[in-house]
Amino acid sequence: MILFSVLLNEIADGYLATNSTWNSANMAELMTIVGIYVHAFFLIFAVGFPIVALTLESIGIARKDDDYINLARNASKLWGITFAAGAVTGTLVEFGLVVVWSGTIALMASMAAAPLIIELYAFIIEIVLIGTYLTTFGKIKRWRYGHVLIGVGVLIGSNLSAYAILAVNAWMQVPWGTGNMVSQFFLPWVPTLGPLVIDPSKLKTLATVLPIVGSSLLSSPGAFQLLSNFTSNPWIALFNPESNATYFHNLLAALIVTSFLAASYLSFKIIRGYGLPAYNWKGLKVSFFIASIATFLQAVAGDYQGRLLYMYQRNIFNATEGIPPRGGYDPIVSILLYGNPSHFFPGSDYLASLLPQNDSLGQLTLNATNLYGPILHLMYYAMVVSGVILAVIAVGHFGLYSKLLRKIVEGILRIKVETFVLYGSFAGAILSIVASVTGWATREMGRHPWTVYGLITYNDVVNSHSITPLFTAAIIALEIGILMAGLWGIYMIFFKKLKAKHGGGVHYQ
Repeated sequence: MILFSVLLNEIADGYLATNSTWNSANMAELMTIVGIYVHAFFLIFAVGFPIVALTLESIGIARKDDDYINLARNASKLWGITFAAGAVTGTLVEFGLVVVWSGTIALMASMAAAPLIIELYAFIIEIVLIGTYLTTFGKIKRWRYGHVLIGVGVLIGSNLSAYAILAVNAWMQVPWGTGNMVSQFFLPWVPTLGPLVIDPSKLKTLATVLPIVGSSLLSSPGAFQLLSNFTSNPWIALFNPESNATYFHNLLAALIVTSFLAASYLSFKIIRGYGLPAYNWKGLKVSFFIASIATFLQAVAGDYQGRLLYMYQRNIFNATEGIPPRGGYDPIVSILLYGNPSHFFPGSDYLASLLPQNDSLGQLTLNATNLYGPILHLMYYAMVVSGVILAVIAVGHFGLYSKLLRKIVEGILRIKVETFVLYGSFAGAILSIVASVTGWATREMGRHPWTVYGLITYNDVVNSHSITPLFTAAIIALEIGILMAGLWGIYMIFFKKLKAKHGGGVHYQ
C-alpha cells in the first residue's frame, strides 16, 4: 500500500484524460494490426518454408537427383528475401512496441524477460547461418548433407525465435504464474493459472495503477521499485500450457501457407508451360504432400488449442462458438468436450452473474466480448470451414499415390487427379491464407481490450502522448511500402525471369 500511495502521489497531475488514452490506443491499434500482418507475411516463410526447402534438398541428395537440388536452390532465394524483409518489419514492430505501447516495458522487464533474451540469441543464430547456407549451395562436395545441417541450424534459430515470441503472446493470453489472482479479483470464471510466482501486491498495484495513469507510470521513479523482484521465476512464460499449443498451431499454419504457395507457383508454371513439366511436378508433389500432412496435424493442434480456450477464456469461447447470452447447445463441440451432444453451455449472462460488485474490469471484458461476438463467430467459422476444405483437398491429393482415391476423386469430380492437384493448389493457397488471417484475428480480437488477459487493457499501456490520425496513416503507409518492396523482390526473382525466359523460347527451371 505504501508503494501504491507513492506512485499515485508521483503521478497525480498532468496526465491525459481517459477518453484521450482510448483514442490514442485505437489509433495505435490500427497501425499495429497492419504492422503485425505485414511482419507475419514474411515471418511465415522464415518459420515454415525452410522445411520445404530442406526436404527438397535432402531428397535430391538421397536420390542423387539434381532437379530437387535446383528446386531447393530456387526456394532458398525466397527464404533469403523473406528473412531480410522479416527482420526489417520485425524491428519496426518491436520498436513500435517500446515507443507506442510503452507500458509493455513492464511486461518486458518481468514476465517476458527470459523469452526475449532467448529470442535475441536465436535471431543471432539465424543471421550467422542463413548467409552461410545461401552462399554455400553446391560448394560442400565431400559430404553434401553438411549443407543441409547448416540449413537445419537456421531452421532451429528461426523456430526458437518464433517460440520465444509466441510464448510471450501466450502469456498475455493466459498469464501463467499468477495463481488465482485473476479469478479472485477480476474474472471469476478463470481457473487457477499455475503456481503463484509473482509478487501479488506488486501485480495488483500494477493492474490498478496502469488504468489510472497509463504508460506514464514508467516515467515515475517508483516504477523501478514496482518491477524489481516482480517474479521469482522469470522462465514461467515458457511453461505456460498455452505456449506449446500456440507455437505448434502457428508453425503448422506457416507450413501450410508456404507449402501451398510453393505448390501454386509450380502449378502456374505447369499450366502456362514454363520449364519442363517433369521438373515442376517433382517440386509440386513434395510441397503439396507437406501441406497435406501439415493440414491433418493442424486439425489436432487446433482441437487442443480450442480446449485451452474453453478452459481459460470461457467468454471468448462462447463468442467464437456463437453461444447466446442466455446459454445454449452445440452438439459437435459437446461431443468433442464431453462425449455427449446435449451438454448445456452457460452464456455471458451467467458469467456476468459471477462478477463481484464493482468489478469494472470484469464487466469491461464481457462488454467487449458481446460487442465483438458476431464478428468473432464469423471469423472463427471462416477459419474452420477453410480448414475443412483444405483437409478435403489434402485427401484428394493422395489420389496421386492411391488407386482407390484416384477412382473416388475422378468419379466425383470427373477430372483427372493431376488436374485436381494443379488447381487445388491455388485453392489451398487462398484458403490457407484466409484461415491464418481469420484465425489470428479471432485470437487477438477475442482478447480485446486486454493487453494481458484479465489484468491490463490496451489503453493502459499506450504512450501518454496523443497519437494522431496523420501519424497513424504515415506509419501504415510505411508498413505497406515495406510489404510492396518485398513483393516486388519476389516478383523480380520468380516471375520476371520466368517471363523473360519464356519470351525467349528458353524454359525456366
